Amino acid sequence: MTDLDAQSLADQAVMLGLVTRPQAREAVIDAEDGTLESAVRSFLRKGLLTSWQVERLKKGDPTGFFYGGCKVLFHLAEGTFARVYRGVKVDTGMPVAIKVLRQRFASDPVSIDRFNKEAEAGMKLRHQNIVQILEYGGEDKRYYMIMEYVEGNNLRDFLKIRVRMSAQDALPLMLGLARGLKYSFDHGVTHRDIKGTNILVSNSGEAKLVDFGLATIGTDDKKTTMTSQRTVDYSALERTCGSEKGDPRSDIYFLGCVYYQLLTGQLAMKEVESKDMLAKMLKRSFGAIIPLSEHRLAPDPELSAIVEKMMRMDLKARYQRMDDVIADLERFEKKSRSGFTGIEQAGDEDDPNDFLNNLDEVFTNAPGSATSGDTPRPAAADRPAGAVRKNLLCVESRSDVQDAFRKSFTKMGYRVILVSDAERAAERYKESPPDAVILDVDGLGVEAIDALIDMHDAAHEDGHDLAALVILGPRQEAFRESLPTDDRLVVLVKPVKMKHLEREISKLLPLDD
Repeated sequence: MTDLDAQSLADQAVMLGLVTRPQAREAVIDAEDGTLESAVRSFLRKGLLTSWQVERLKKGDPTGFFYGGCKVLFHLAEGTFARVYRGVKVDTGMPVAIKVLRQRFASDPVSIDRFNKEAEAGMKLRHQNIVQILEYGGEDKRYYMIMEYVEGNNLRDFLKIRVRMSAQDALPLMLGLARGLKYSFDHGVTHRDIKGTNILVSNSGEAKLVDFGLATIGTDDKKTTMTSQRTVDYSALERTCGSEKGDPRSDIYFLGCVYYQLLTGQLAMKEVESKDMLAKMLKRSFGAIIPLSEHRLAPDPELSAIVEKMMRMDLKARYQRMDDVIADLERFEKKSRSGFTGIEQAGDEDDPNDFLNNLDEVFTNAPGSATSGDTPRPAAADRPAGAVRKNLLCVESRSDVQDAFRKSFTKMGYRVILVSDAERAAERYKESPPDAVILDVDGLGVEAIDALIDMHDAAHEDGHDLAALVILGPRQEAFRESLPTDDRLVVLVKPVKMKHLEREISKLLPLDD
């Protein structure tokens, strides 16, 4: 780490184009005691720099801040092959994701070729259920692609929180993925790496395929693979079934495995997430998978039959075309809407993993929760005509809880702003302070506390208190010690009912003020 003071940090940020000279001067002047750390807090509070940018500046690394006219804000995820960052287009401010090839591969022609071909495949695919590649390139042996930014989680992380989904809730995701994959098939591209980490679920509830890095592209009478490194899962399946490399029916099989996990909360094959390659090869036993229809959390038999047909080991018995998968799913969805079939099985309500079926009880059984004798919740219809709506910023990582917040608090009469990322929430607060904040720390962790402190600093800099409802997880009581004591904070510890949240918000932010 290089020796820095407040002014040299500001000079570096200006030199690299991260901030303007007037912005840097203002941040340094506003630093409380002129130290480096106070200057850092000033830059962060004003939203001029992010913590990721500051750490790189402290390390004296002048690279990696810009790619293809986009500025990197912070790190999102990484794999063996590449890292992914959150960024913005410099000229428009549009949010983007920036995928960057790791430096240890930047001198390997095969890796560079694979990376560029993934981008080429993505550039030709334009579908709402496929993450769009906007552009790609290389600068000073740094190879990147600029992608559509999806605010949400990958499916694996989504299911760590949600555990599983009812058939009714899962169907839109299932159909979206099937339609996206059909589109890629129609354009001559098979994915060849379908798994939870390569599926993003947006906060609006839309599923998107990402990472076509191992894809196979059809070209006239032959198929060319993007890389000689086939995934172990696909390799084992194709060897077992005797199918060719790049067979679209392999993608259909593994999409069926994704559906299996969505509906049961369990992997069809546990080895699929193992890091032991030898174990993945030796222990792959497709015949040991419990058929979905025999699973204790099996959905309606008709839906089970669709998923099982996708996962047939006999190639001829498996679905031959994605069009047929979509047709059967759409037929089942239509029957479900008409009430022809019962999607939830008897006994589901007693399943400890099925705690999200009733969104009104997302936070359940808190001591002191609202009861039938509580004051009735305020309704938007009861407010005077022309009343100014108050802004409520909800920081929540779970899409189902976001939906519950949106419906409940909008009905009460608030203007609801939803953000799933804690750092982005703090930035949003600085840009346009809301009247109050709901912060669900459970699931966001210590980053949420850091964001709350940033909001506290911004509020007091503007001359007012921070009004916030903070929700802690059952094991997060220790976070209380880190919370500001000079604000209007209400702290609740899960479990707690939605009616309890409504009551506390109506006290914290009355609508009739």
